Amino acid sequence: MNTWVKFGSAGPSRVGQISVGVNINVPPKLWAAFKKQTDDLFLSRAPFLDYMLSTELGHLRVELEGLKLSLRAKRHIAGAMKRTGPTSVNIEVRPETAEALRDAVRAHNLVRDAFMCRLIIFLRSPAPLLNRLEVPLIATGGDTHMWLEPMPSSPLAAMEAVRDDPLFYVRSHVQNTWDCGIYRVALPRSLDWAACYLEDEVVPGTAAHRRMQKEADAMLAELLDEPQAKSTRNAKRSKQ
Repeated sequence: MNTWVKFGSAGPSRVGQISVGVNINVPPKLWAAFKKQTDDLFLSRAPFLDYMLSTELGHLRVELEGLKLSLRAKRHIAGAMKRTGPTSVNIEVRPETAEALRDAVRAHNLVRDAFMCRLIIFLRSPAPLLNRLEVPLIATGGDTHMWLEPMPSSPLAAMEAVRDDPLFYVRSHVQNTWDCGIYRVALPRSLDWAACYLEDEVVPGTAAHRRMQKEADAMLAELLDEPQAKSTRNAKRSKQ
């Protein structure tokens, strides 16, 4: 299924600009919820996503500095995305945004669809997600040691404040609580299709994951005071 999102008017600076198409895959229910929410807010999705990409790619590059997905981790994330039965969506963005996205994907071996989905997830930030990450449902710095800028009372000024950095409050609370940003903070494993980075230790099938699992099993056996199973190789040697 293909959904074409045309580049609408979002002010004088956008009119007449050249745009290029970027195709992404998104789980159908996530896209439907995002589409409804943006429709209800009278947002033109393409210029909105273009703006969000242009601002968030910088945060992504900082969070993932020096990190690159292994081939197995990338395959795992892409496979998880495929199992969602995604909807194919085409958005039109400025050429410089598309190039910045390509650079980030190459630099960190990202699954582009996963990054886009994670961005949409955090833009929506439903209550269950915020509760899991211990982010207050009401934007305030009162419950932390941070100082967060109050929201303007003027409706249009408030919209402008949110426009400048829509993820500011969520990002600030996540960073303060988990000591990492929104692109590396751990989400439920059922959302691996929206992962920007996974250590090999948590990717099934990798040597690092098998080693970690073996260590975990050994520790559990000791905690339960259970005899550890001998390896097949050791068993064969004992018979000889």
